[in-house]
Amino acid sequence: MPLHLPRLRSTRNALLLSDLCAVFAGPVLACTLREAGGGYLPSELYLNIAPVLLLFIPLYATLGLYPGIMRSPEAELKRLSLGTSVGFLFLGFLFFIGRQGELFSRSAVLMAWLATLASVPLFRCLTRSLCAQAEWWGYPVLLFAPEGKDAAAARAFGNARRSGLYIAARVPLSADGKLHAPAGTTEDRYLDDLERACSDAIVCILLDPLAGGTVHELVLKLGSRFRCIVVKPDTFWLKQTSLHAADFPCGPVLAMRQNLLDPARMRLKRLLDLLVCLPAGVVLLALLPAAALLIRLDSRGPVFFTQKRLGRNGNVFTLFKFRTMVADAPQILRETLAGNDNLRREWDEDQKLADDPRLTWVGRILRRSGLDELPQILNVVMGDMSLVGPRPIVADEIRRYGDAYALYKRVRPGITGLWQVSGRNDLSYAERVELDQRYVYNWSVWLDIYIVMRTVPALISGKGAY
Repeated sequence: MPLHLPRLRSTRNALLLSDLCAVFAGPVLACTLREAGGGYLPSELYLNIAPVLLLFIPLYATLGLYPGIMRSPEAELKRLSLGTSVGFLFLGFLFFIGRQGELFSRSAVLMAWLATLASVPLFRCLTRSLCAQAEWWGYPVLLFAPEGKDAAAARAFGNARRSGLYIAARVPLSADGKLHAPAGTTEDRYLDDLERACSDAIVCILLDPLAGGTVHELVLKLGSRFRCIVVKPDTFWLKQTSLHAADFPCGPVLAMRQNLLDPARMRLKRLLDLLVCLPAGVVLLALLPAAALLIRLDSRGPVFFTQKRLGRNGNVFTLFKFRTMVADAPQILRETLAGNDNLRREWDEDQKLADDPRLTWVGRILRRSGLDELPQILNVVMGDMSLVGPRPIVADEIRRYGDAYALYKRVRPGITGLWQVSGRNDLSYAERVELDQRYVYNWSVWLDIYIVMRTVPALISGKGAY
């Protein structure tokens, strides 16, 4: 399948254009808000520094943000924020050298920095969403995998077109990693043909790298033909772990990072929770009278729903939510399940019903919008929960977590998390457990920021909420 450089450049240029629009949109928005607040900003002075904003693009390029592939969302967010901040520091340096600092509004510059921090990742997200289905979008991947495993990987690539990667060809391997060359051709000739057709493709090998020397032999053969080769670990205990290369006296190693098991990082996470949730508690108090009135007018019963959940170290705590169900919800559930085998299977599988007869009219709105979770801000302030983390579970769910429960109880559960921004109830329970494991292993401040940013559109869309 011939691949052309213009197609590859188009993906990179789309992100470059997006960033260019964003670095101008941020300052324009800030200046507009500053003038709306009664400030005077001489337009000719600010227009003179507009060309300097073009320097943000080389900054982003230096940080490896073009073409913007093979990088996790939180890592990209971190680099974008770093590049934007360095860019504004450079602007401040120019103001200082030119002795023009006193001419510029400090509040406008501060707002421009904050607006650009938000606009660049937002514009990138919109660009990926709009371009994901376009013919010219994406970098090609050659997938080398045994039959049976390549189908699952192909579905994953298809569901993640926004990432900027797509499968150009699937190359079958035997179970022991041997290449299946088509009949009538040699292995070397087959690889030469692939190189001519897909010289700029990324090679992805889906084999267990710890199984033996097979992967090494395959990498040696492909290394002289393709510039970028990645090996996906197919060992169970490596799948959810954050890995990075490190140097040891015995040679290169794969280091596994488990940030949330580090007491210092857990204290940092707790501090961030308080900094966010204490002000949010004020908002909750302002909304409480209206929410209480609507809930009580809709159905009889208390305003709050409380339930015993398992938290850090397996400790039991009382979780708070706005009540979304009728007062006799347990009886209605028993009657509903007793008369319908399909609903019984749905409940047994996920402990959820897509069309739950127990929900009140106001409750459905609260569930869909996620506002029923707001009272859990109190749980965060009290130290039972975190703003971001695995969802709090009940005792009956321990068996479903299996060995993963030992990892789950090492951290505080969260109001939002990877499960909530990845499909919510549309995901299976096993996928939910897998996401919780991934979060604990890969936690960083930037991952929490990314999840919080994703939570807002997830709540607005209501996808998977019931």
